[in-house]
Amino acid sequence: MKKHKIIVITVCFLCISFRGYTQTGIKGTIINAGQTDSIALVNPFNKQPLPLEKVGLGKKGNFEFTYKPANIGYYYISFSNGKNTLIVLDSNKNSTLSIDFTTGKMVKASNSKENEFLKNISDIYFSFIQKKEVPNADITKLERDFITDVQNLLRSTPPNFAMAYITDYYGLPQDYFLSINDSILTSLLKIYPSNELIKARKAEIDKEKRLAIGYPAPEITLQDTAGNWFSLSSLKGKVVVIDFWAAWCKPCRMENPNMVRLYQTYGKYGFDIMGVSLDRNREDWIRAIHADGLSWHQVSDLKGWQSAAGAAYGVGSIPFTVLVGKDGNIIAKGLRGEALEQKLKEILLQ
Repeated sequence: MKKHKIIVITVCFLCISFRGYTQTGIKGTIINAGQTDSIALVNPFNKQPLPLEKVGLGKKGNFEFTYKPANIGYYYISFSNGKNTLIVLDSNKNSTLSIDFTTGKMVKASNSKENEFLKNISDIYFSFIQKKEVPNADITKLERDFITDVQNLLRSTPPNFAMAYITDYYGLPQDYFLSINDSILTSLLKIYPSNELIKARKAEIDKEKRLAIGYPAPEITLQDTAGNWFSLSSLKGKVVVIDFWAAWCKPCRMENPNMVRLYQTYGKYGFDIMGVSLDRNREDWIRAIHADGLSWHQVSDLKGWQSAAGAAYGVGSIPFTVLVGKDGNIIAKGLRGEALEQKLKEILLQ
């Protein structure tokens, strides 16, 4: 599980929210800080972020930033001990925060639904970190529970600006959040139709949906070895592995006996394979099919790495598989060998 990472967004977004000073934008208390400690308000999108404002904490740890952006946006409160806390500043709201200096954890947030959300997800994250540090902790289960807890928080919280990039910020696997993020961004785009961050994030989500688990597999229509056109959609109603391979690919040829065994074992349960070759030489392609005993549907445009199907599926190396359900939606990507068979058993034999 990745730790926090700065959200990387195109430089053109820097013009969104960094103009003008008015009255108090954010204030609060930093607990567990020393009298000589300080904090700064930082724009995280700058390559070399300089403080927009810096304040000392004093005895009680009270602080107040007067910077107020023209539009809503993400910022960091950066601590003199190296910690950072992600916050949202809204040009139309004043927010009050309490943050632990030693950890950067937001302890309390009020007057801002965005920062209240960031506080709630911070609670989940720090609980996850604490549990990971327990001797003999089941890290895999903890990571799975962390993903589930974040999913539940996102589903139970009305859409707000802070949610737009939060799964990226925590380094979470995006396939698990795509449909949730899609719903959130669709709502946020209605609330902030001119916000460049929201528009860009929605565009990213729309691009990710094209190959995401749970979304329709892009159509493939190519010629088979006899020159007849064959389409992936003709296999709808079956569980299908799209197998990207080539005659010249040694790992592909080594994997072919396993694919033959899976086809023979699970074909009677509604399983099929669509082989998509990244070959350029027609004779080599057909010779490999016969040599390896590949009796399922085989197609190719004989354009090698310029294959239209390979480009549509973002294939960067082979062998590469995409598992498609009976409904035509993607179930999994990149499964081979035992992992692929286990998934087939799970789907077909229950």
